[in-house]
Amino acid sequence: MKKAIATLAAAFTLSLLPIAVSAQNPPGPAPSHQFFRLHFAIEELDAAGQVTNTRTYEETISTDNGREQEIKTGSRVPIATGSYGSSANPALNQTQFQYIDLGVNLGVLDPKQHGGTLSFRLKAEVSSVARQTAIAGVNEPVIRQNAWDSTVDIPMGKHTVVYSSDDLDSKGQMRIAVTAIPIE
Repeated sequence: MKKAIATLAAAFTLSLLPIAVSAQNPPGPAPSHQFFRLHFAIEELDAAGQVTNTRTYEETISTDNGREQEIKTGSRVPIATGSYGSSANPALNQTQFQYIDLGVNLGVLDPKQHGGTLSFRLKAEVSSVARQTAIAGVNEPVIRQNAWDSTVDIPMGKHTVVYSSDDLDSKGQMRIAVTAIPIE
C-alpha cells in the first residue's frame, strides 16, 4: 500500500511539472525587435534633373524603441530681434539676438517591418541661409526651408525617393531618398 501511495504521489508531482515550467516561460513568441541601418541621401537637382549636390547621413534604428530616433546637424544663426539703449547716445545701444537652428533634422518614429518592407514616420527638415537682405540698414538672413512629415513604406535594400519638392529660388528640386538595410 505504501508503495502504491508513493507511486501515485510521484506521478501527481510529475504531472504538475509542465504547469510550473509553463508559468515560468509563458507561451507565444519571444518579443522580437529588429535593427536596421537607414541611409539617407539628400539630393539637390538642377533644372535638367541632374544631381548637383548630395549629402548623406546614416542611422541605426530599432523597431522596439518607443521614442523618436533622430539625426540633427547644422549651425545656429543669429537674427537681430531688437535693440535697447539711449536715444541720446546711440553708441550705447545694444542689439538683441535670437538664434535659430539651420541644417538637417531627420526624425524616425514607430518603425515596423512588414515582410520585405519597412514602414515608419519620417519627419525631415532641411534649412539654410538663401541670401542676406537689408532691413532698416541691418543685413538679415533669408531662410530657405524644406520640411516633410509623413509615414513612408520602403522596400528593403532599395534606394527609394520618399520626398521631393521644387526649389522656390530656382527651377531645381530637392529630394530625400532612404535605403533600409536589416542588421543581422
